[in-house]
Amino acid sequence: MDKRVGKPLVFGCTAAAIGMALLGGCQGGKPNEGPEATPEKQRPIPTEPTELYFLSTSNYWWDEEAFMRDFGEPLKKKFPNIVPKTVKLTAMNAKEMEGLIATKQPMDVILAANYSYLSLVQPYGLSEDIEPYLKQAQVDLNRFVPEFLDLNRSLGGGKLIGLPLQDSPTQVLYNKSIFDKMGVPYPPHDRWTWDEMFTVAQKLTRMDGDTFYYGVRIHPTFFRRNPHSLEFVHPTTHKVQFNSDLGKTVSGIFLRQYELSDTKGLTPYGDKLFFEDRTLAMWMGLGSAYNTPERYKGLEWDLAPIPILPERGDVSVQPYPDYMYLSRISKHKELAVLTMDFFTSDSFQLELSKKGWTTPLKNSQIKAAFGQDSDLFRGKNVRAMSPAKYAPAAAYDLYTHQASATIIPKHIHNVALGQTDINSALRSAEEEVNKFIEAQQK
Repeated sequence: MDKRVGKPLVFGCTAAAIGMALLGGCQGGKPNEGPEATPEKQRPIPTEPTELYFLSTSNYWWDEEAFMRDFGEPLKKKFPNIVPKTVKLTAMNAKEMEGLIATKQPMDVILAANYSYLSLVQPYGLSEDIEPYLKQAQVDLNRFVPEFLDLNRSLGGGKLIGLPLQDSPTQVLYNKSIFDKMGVPYPPHDRWTWDEMFTVAQKLTRMDGDTFYYGVRIHPTFFRRNPHSLEFVHPTTHKVQFNSDLGKTVSGIFLRQYELSDTKGLTPYGDKLFFEDRTLAMWMGLGSAYNTPERYKGLEWDLAPIPILPERGDVSVQPYPDYMYLSRISKHKELAVLTMDFFTSDSFQLELSKKGWTTPLKNSQIKAAFGQDSDLFRGKNVRAMSPAKYAPAAAYDLYTHQASATIIPKHIHNVALGQTDINSALRSAEEEVNKFIEAQQK
């Protein structure tokens, strides 16, 4: 899960000439670049100490101590001659990435979520097709939830350029005390629809004494993870396609969170309402982290699943994982892929799941082990952490990101404020997205 920062960079290979000069062009390299597949499974285990460098565009691997505890030490135990090193990207911006490239900082594996990839990896040609390497190592891609791989191929223009390490947490947090106060039964532990969730939310949205309680709030991340798999911008024609009936349907789901609220325009970011004010019954953060357990102190809470769409085959929302990318400038590509395979192995993913990482694998036993080593999740409905069925992954690029993560939420929020109607909001959003696309193509 990367933090959204700054103005998006220009899409494609127009980023700093420094990256071009040092890397020799855009992502992908020569068509036949990469190792040839062999029928035997090969493990390029080093016979002498070899340093591998891991760079993260989010804060997971910034902390050397945490990285070594959770990743480095297990890797060294498995492969004693691999010497893992972290590359700290202290500021998630192009200038610092360009500085690393200019100083020829070694990079072997890069961790990035979608927007971080589009802004900090792709413009410098730092990724490449990894399927030849995976084929050589006989990595079984059938172990992964297919939507995770589909989304990555979308980012790679049809090529698989990364392996998912984990998904963003995907569940509904709910305050049991508010349910108890209102005499409303807790959400189901296995499945419910959007209509059912909003019906419950209406029962919880009311004034009680001097305090107004809110039923549900949904983070705007909902748009880029929408259950209808709406592609906001066509991936090849770059034509806006959200000003449509489906766009209204998706926006309508988001707007239902404001039903009966005393303040229609109350910010959709329910984090503060849930954790600090504790006046929000259900919070769909779509990326809420659990590395600050102190926020939960004194809070009677549990987990409910993200609602499903029966009309679309009971799908939930789309995935939004962190991917490990093979660095194109790595001098140890086979070893780098070896570590990626190890970090996505059943045994390693089981340990991550126990610590509270959401697995990208199909394995139900690994999913069931979520949070076992954490007091925070003891007795909680951890089955809700991963959807039973993800929505198909829509195409994703810089234009889609800007539309779904920034522009559309802003205009739809104006509908919640009562400042405009849905038709006008989508037209205004369409105009703004088109201007953004035109500016990036100049």
